[in-house]
Amino acid sequence: MATSLTRRQIVLGAAASLASGLAGAQGGKDWPSRPVKVIVPGGAGGVLDTLARQLYTRLQETLGQPFVVENRPGANGLIGSSAVKNAAPDGYTILHSTASSMVMAEALNPDLPIKTLRDLEPVALSAVGGILLAVHASVPAKTLPELVDLLRSDPRKYQSYGSWGLGSNGHLTMEWIKQRAGLNIDHVPYKTSPALLTDIVSGVIPIGWIDVVSPLGFIAQGKLRGIALTGTVRSPRLPDVKVLSEQGYPFTAAGWQGVFAPRGTPAEIVERLHTAINHEQVQPAFRTALLQANVPPADAVSREAFVQTIKSDLTTWKKVVADGNLKPE
Repeated sequence: MATSLTRRQIVLGAAASLASGLAGAQGGKDWPSRPVKVIVPGGAGGVLDTLARQLYTRLQETLGQPFVVENRPGANGLIGSSAVKNAAPDGYTILHSTASSMVMAEALNPDLPIKTLRDLEPVALSAVGGILLAVHASVPAKTLPELVDLLRSDPRKYQSYGSWGLGSNGHLTMEWIKQRAGLNIDHVPYKTSPALLTDIVSGVIPIGWIDVVSPLGFIAQGKLRGIALTGTVRSPRLPDVKVLSEQGYPFTAAGWQGVFAPRGTPAEIVERLHTAINHEQVQPAFRTALLQANVPPADAVSREAFVQTIKSDLTTWKKVVADGNLKPE
């Protein structure tokens, strides 16, 4: 109880400090004076889109202008990030994207036309969480060590696993597990998460990495089973599914969602947006929305800390790619 109370005091104190900073910010005081376009490189109704809309509905109330979400899915986020890279650096076009698109894709393919830290301005970290390794109910494993043993003992029965794309969080995480455990299982990249989920539920591909929201109903019905989570924190609605490090696989790089602006956006606008997002991060309503989406609430962090997360993740994922001799195609 004492630990919980202390954390509550910390969060409330952070909220008061951030609110004060937002109210007193001098730079960027005239921004926004018109609607802001938010590019989301994922489909409508997905986890990325859902959390983005939760955030920007609240920012609209805080900053007094509409934040209009525009979905631009495709090419593991490249279509959306390209649109923001090429937008005017005036604060009226921003990107709400993921670690998979902003870090892992670059780690897998250094020849991509966009480099996150070169071409975009990191604004704020908005959510941190893991993704789920799920299996069809017919797969007898209940934990990651049991699944590894199963893949070793019966490789012809379980020849492949799925993820939502080449260079995705699930793809590179599984490749790291393969390297550590000495497994030989093929990767099947899907174009969309719904298509992957459909095939896992039907048993077409009984093993796959998926988001933590869309399979919840199937898990409750006993059609799927959660095996492991990436990151460092268990999901609120899957409390019995352990993270990798709890199962003997000490890999702590998490999935995250973050906000970016075109490189060259005025510092006062970037700082005002950063302060506003961090203010929303610690509000009870937004934290409740995260919990409902099965995402553990994260404390607000500085822009410098967000940049350091990107740098550290790039180093981690580049090593996974190099050790596995993975290619973008």
